[in-house]
Amino acid sequence: MIDYHYQTFLVLADCLDYATTAQELCLSKPTITQHIQYLETDLEVTLFQNQGGNLVLTKKGNLLKDRLVIINDHIDDLLRSLAT
Repeated sequence: MIDYHYQTFLVLADCLDYATTAQELCLSKPTITQHIQYLETDLEVTLFQNQGGNLVLTKKGNLLKDRLVIINDHIDDLLRSLAT
């Protein structure tokens, strides 16, 4: 399982809405914001932008999302292999 900051990022990257992400993860909107700010600071990139009132992923945000999906798939495969 990947770090919870990255899990938060993946949910937000899918729905592109802080309120929906907060509800889905049973967290507050400020907590979601803190998770994303942590990642952006740690990675030294901007992951999301507001464009015309809509939240969109940046190019680096899309890259991170694509790679995290692959990593999650590998982790799932590993866990299935360990369980047998």
